Amino acid sequence: MTGNKSMVNGKPKINQDAMEGLNETQELKIFYQRIMGIREETAVQELAEHSELLKLKAKTILLKENDKVDRIHFLYKAGGIVKAYYDTRKGKKQIHCFAYLPGEPLVGIMNIDKNMTSFVTTELVTDCEIVSASADDIYRLSRESVDVALACTRMQGISSIREFEYEKMILSYNPLERYEYFVETYPEIVDKVSKKEIASYLNMTPESLSRVLKKYKELHG
Repeated sequence: MTGNKSMVNGKPKINQDAMEGLNETQELKIFYQRIMGIREETAVQELAEHSELLKLKAKTILLKENDKVDRIHFLYKAGGIVKAYYDTRKGKKQIHCFAYLPGEPLVGIMNIDKNMTSFVTTELVTDCEIVSASADDIYRLSRESVDVALACTRMQGISSIREFEYEKMILSYNPLERYEYFVETYPEIVDKVSKKEIASYLNMTPESLSRVLKKYKELHG
């Protein structure tokens, strides 16, 4: 997962009224073209034919830490929230990041290859609509299509940047600065995820977060 950046610049939107009456393959083609920025018709057609739209309930686990990645999932519509976490040596679940923008990949990988394993568990925080694509097809098309290769490169680049920013935040920011980073990074989900989840993401206890929230409100109103 890549933090709060979608696969293309800005916040791409699909006109939902225009989607009425389209079959699933047509909807998927529009998703890959408008959200993922893939223009090559052959690649778009293949991706659409080997993908599916899924409506899943909150708390559904898409992939577990260290699982082999057979499918790569993307958020299809705005409104859904997904979290990624890993198990610490003390047996606690440490949240690594959230996803909430259309087109965000819902898998913890740094490279696209044939033997990908996820370094995080991905779990739905809310009900979500997602696109599920064959990892083998994405890998193959990334070697055949310039557009798909560029999309994968963007995904990996954003993931690397977010990983660096997160480590810097945890290692060098004080508790208040960490929360300010969270608000800046995930402005649309601040009130939609639990305080326990926010505390985990910021690597602090819920009690510490309560003190931070009090100070934040004093400073920002």
